Amino acid sequence: MLLKRESVYNKIILRRGVVGNDCDGTPLLINGRGEAYRVNDTAVSLWNMCNGITFDDLFLEVLRISSGEENDVRKSLEQMVRKFQKIGVIELRDHRYPHI
Repeated sequence: MLLKRESVYNKIILRRGVVGNDCDGTPLLINGRGEAYRVNDTAVSLWNMCNGITFDDLFLEVLRISSGEENDVRKSLEQMVRKFQKIGVIELRDHRYPHI
C-alpha cells in the first residue's frame, strides 16, 4: 500500500530546532533530537523564513528574490520544504487549525 504524501500547500510552516555551526564554520540545522545536518547559507535563509508562513506566501517571497522560472521555483521549494520536514527542522500545520 502506498502512503499518500502530505501536501505542503495550504499549510503553515513552523521552524523547529536551531541553527549552529560545525567546527569548520559550516552551517548546521539541528532538530529537536539533537541531530545536525550540514546545509548551505541559502538553506538557513529559507529555514529562517519558515516562521509561521504559509507555503504560498513563502513561495511568493522566494519567487520575488529568485531569478528562476515560477514552476521551477515552486518545485524546488516544495522539495526543500519536504526535506526540512523529513529531518525534523520544520513542522507543517493545517492553516485552518494552526494550534492543533
